[in-house]
Amino acid sequence: MGPTSLPSGEGLHYWRERIFHYFSVGLLFIGLIVFLFYELTFLQHQQYVYAAFAAFVFLSALSATSLRNLPLKFRVSWILFLIYLIGSYAILESNNSALGYAFLFSYSLMSGILVGQKGAWWSILLIVVTLAVTGGVLYFPGLEVPFEPILSLNDYVQMAISFLVINMVTLLPLVSLLNGLMFSLEKEKRYRRLLRREHEDLALAKRKAEESDRLKTAFLSNMSHEIRTPMNAILGFSNLLSHPEINAAEKEEFVNLIKINGKNLLTLVEDIIDVSKIDSGQLQIKNAPCKLHQLMMQVYESFFNDIKRRGLFNLKLYLKEGISDEDVMVLTDAHRLQQILINLVGNAVKFTERGFVEFGYEQKDDQFLSFYVKDTGIGLPKGKEDDIFDRFSKFNNDKQRLYGGTGIGLSIAKHLVELMGGDIWVESEPLVGTTFYFTLPFHRLAPQAKTVVEKQESVSEFNWEGKTFLVAEDEEDNFRYIEVALALSNASLIWARDGKEAVEVFKKVNNIDLVLMDIKMPLMDGYSATREIKNISRHVPVIAQTAYAMSEEKEKSKLAGCDDYIAKPIGYEDLLLTINKFVPGNGKAS
Repeated sequence: MGPTSLPSGEGLHYWRERIFHYFSVGLLFIGLIVFLFYELTFLQHQQYVYAAFAAFVFLSALSATSLRNLPLKFRVSWILFLIYLIGSYAILESNNSALGYAFLFSYSLMSGILVGQKGAWWSILLIVVTLAVTGGVLYFPGLEVPFEPILSLNDYVQMAISFLVINMVTLLPLVSLLNGLMFSLEKEKRYRRLLRREHEDLALAKRKAEESDRLKTAFLSNMSHEIRTPMNAILGFSNLLSHPEINAAEKEEFVNLIKINGKNLLTLVEDIIDVSKIDSGQLQIKNAPCKLHQLMMQVYESFFNDIKRRGLFNLKLYLKEGISDEDVMVLTDAHRLQQILINLVGNAVKFTERGFVEFGYEQKDDQFLSFYVKDTGIGLPKGKEDDIFDRFSKFNNDKQRLYGGTGIGLSIAKHLVELMGGDIWVESEPLVGTTFYFTLPFHRLAPQAKTVVEKQESVSEFNWEGKTFLVAEDEEDNFRYIEVALALSNASLIWARDGKEAVEVFKKVNNIDLVLMDIKMPLMDGYSATREIKNISRHVPVIAQTAYAMSEEKEKSKLAGCDDYIAKPIGYEDLLLTINKFVPGNGKAS
């Protein structure tokens, strides 16, 4: 039968089942001898009812100990009941029966061990009642029973009291000891659970640390490659510009390549910043009216020109718009929607050498727009459709060609789509192609009244002769760039190397027409300097210029009193057009 099916770590339950097993084996061995003796005696005296009862007791005890599929609680209860029954009968038959008292003592002892403190107290109470009832049955005058008392009533009472005292003196310390052991076993079990949990936590922390180290290594490896690639072109072509044998056409080509690679590098930096925003929970969606067709066309023209420039004659680019109204206005974050499309279309172009890339959208219902980007590229390995959105995940079926990329574009796109209230998924077949789908909430806006658009003045026509601009900038190279850019428009500049100097210059010079204010400067930052300047004169426009890329910088600059905001790196045309909004450069000297 085996002592127990429980592992040793189960504590008290393990030991109770083990004790019950050995107790049952001893009980059956002794019970077999008692059973054979009484069974033969009953049969010899033709007491068939007693013989049948004895057989029932022994066989039921044998079944309770042998059938292990029965609950342990039931098996224990039944064996204890049989022990109590045998002991009670033996004392009733012979009130001087040592066997009867032994069985009752065993009953109380095993109740305390196998059931617990409550079982011990209930067993003692039941034995007291049993001895009292037995004494009443045997010694009550006039009551006819088939049993004859062997002892006198006085001797029986003394025997019963002595037995109860011995029983309690033996049982109660044992129960107290068991309670202590039970507490220790439960305490040990709790400690083991805590240790196991700590071990699991440590193992999980180790796995996370190893995964973090792997991702960090992948991130650094990818970043090193992706940053050095455009930097190599930027620095290389910059050096070639000064070569005396480079003609004007080649110089123009090199300048365009420097611009393209600079833009690629800036996109990479913005992706890294977006990852940081996602991890810190600072990435925000700002919905505003958006001309959907215009946005889609901008993405199309950007990649069409890139495909043409790279000479990818075997690759066609298609745009399909799902709403016929070209002036349809929707409420969404245009910048983030464009970022999602650029990531997906850029991936499609990168992994498709021949065939086509098609992107567009359709109105799914009154609540959602369904966008898609489809290509005939290399496809994804089977079973990797969900993993492609994990950060730093890169899959390449073509062993003959190495595809660039940081592995963070799709994870950013997925986060943006979910943040905008949509869903994104992918369907792909190796060597056939891939289609990305994503949905966004559809909030259609009433069309705006058409206005006559005036011809925008060319930046080459701007003339700020006679205008004085204060430039607060702590980096000399940045000031030099602004100086050269504005010198072409005849503006006069005053350079302040920190915020404190800018305020002092503004106090001394009365004819300043505009302030270009850097945000991060020594002694006094741009926010504080702007507040000081606005306290002196509120009508002089202040344009914040900063390398901070967080979205809240624009709001912070507005709160500080800045009239507009321009982010570094500052484009030449963006700089002049922003200034022109506040100080018109009409080509005439003031």
